[in-house]
Amino acid sequence: MRAAVALACLLFVALDTCASASAPLPPPKRPPTPSPAGLVPLPCDGSEPLRPAHGTYCLTDRHYVTPQTRDAIVRAARAVHKAYPDTVVTFMDASWPSGKKPFPPHLSHGDGRQIDLALFYESKDGRRLPKPPGSINGYEDFEPRPAGEPDPCPGRWKHRRPDPPTTRTWRLDEARSELLTRTLIKEKAVRRVLIEPHLEKRFGLWGNAKARFQGCYAARHDDHLHVDFN
Repeated sequence: MRAAVALACLLFVALDTCASASAPLPPPKRPPTPSPAGLVPLPCDGSEPLRPAHGTYCLTDRHYVTPQTRDAIVRAARAVHKAYPDTVVTFMDASWPSGKKPFPPHLSHGDGRQIDLALFYESKDGRRLPKPPGSINGYEDFEPRPAGEPDPCPGRWKHRRPDPPTTRTWRLDEARSELLTRTLIKEKAVRRVLIEPHLEKRFGLWGNAKARFQGCYAARHDDHLHVDFN
């Protein structure tokens, strides 16, 4: 019996099918079909180290981008995942498949060239958390400014959304958040990354041409990165 099995395997090897019969290769991935406006969806199925902060982003088609933007986001997510294999990049609003503006509640978005990506967090004892811990939609897990850091927008209510409570059990994961920011900035397809000044300084990016303050008429950007693509 053993001789018969060995002979059969030798025949399979000769035909270059033994390995494929025992471990079939996965089918090649098909590129997503563009919408009439030429936009494609970000993966929502776990096929890449990307995920929506909440399923409604995919269910309501708010996850569409240009093909170039999609490729750049996937490359950045893969780079972060390579450095931290347990890490998946969390995305929020991008655009509708129609590619039309305005895209409420945002001042921008809509043409497939903008996306919001969540920052990373860890527990107070340094355990990496898989997603934003304090919100359902991925927004508003703000990182407070350090003591003595000036307020860039004094008196602007929209920008001065409240800090999380001091009793929170989590904090910003600076290492992973900085890596994501730097990886995006290095992408040729990225035009700019909107980020709060205090994080720009902490990440060593102060003065970088692509790291920009979003201004005082927009919401705080120390809970997420707004990324503009060419």
